Amino acid sequence: KISEMNEWFRWIDEAIAKKHIKHYEYKYFKNIQEIGIGGFGKVYRAKWKKSPKYFALKSLL
Repeated sequence: KISEMNEWFRWIDEAIAKKHIKHYEYKYFKNIQEIGIGGFGKVYRAKWKKSPKYFALKSLL
């Protein structure tokens, strides 16, 4: 199982590097509230500090 997880981590890192997935640090958000949970992680509602808009954030396990 650990080798499978390492493969997923490599896949995610590559997807971020190729800009298929956007990565944002939590420090840029406020009012973070958990709104859902699934097989791959949790989903949060958060306000970006530099915008009046709210975003959905996905935290991958």
